[in-house]
Amino acid sequence: MKKVISVALLILITLALGGCSGKKTDISPVTRGISFTAWLTYYNECYEAEVMIAESGAANFQITSPDTIKGLTFRFEGDSVTAEYLGLEYKTDLHSLPEGNACIRLYEILKDASGEEISVTADGDDYYISRDGENRYRLYVGATGLPIKAEDTSKGFTAVFKNVTIQKTDS
Repeated sequence: MKKVISVALLILITLALGGCSGKKTDISPVTRGISFTAWLTYYNECYEAEVMIAESGAANFQITSPDTIKGLTFRFEGDSVTAEYLGLEYKTDLHSLPEGNACIRLYEILKDASGEEISVTADGDDYYISRDGENRYRLYVGATGLPIKAEDTSKGFTAVFKNVTIQKTDS
């Protein structure tokens, strides 16, 4: 009888402790009104970009590395994107572009993570927003809500956020 009670108690403790992971939090992700340096990896290609996301959600990505495309700029507003490089400019719809652009993937993640019904999950010391399905990703944030890292392992995409700052707005 003591063994049955001991086993039952052990199972209850394990279930109680196991239920602690994956809790929803009150943390609100900060994905607008920020600037940062992004270290991007996509399909084994590495990039670095200076990024500014306005309060409106409009975004500006300027590639700083590799040298072969340094100065390439992407401007996003809603579903439209403008690419500019060496004085040439190309405007198009975001969804008409082929998959494989690291800046576009990060913009899509940040745009989705700024939605109304977003909740941050806590798992130990990690706080993240997670999506499954076609728009699969995980965006890690700090306790302040500022982004730390984004990844989409199904597409080989990773973005590391460095020097994240909140932009001052004129009131």
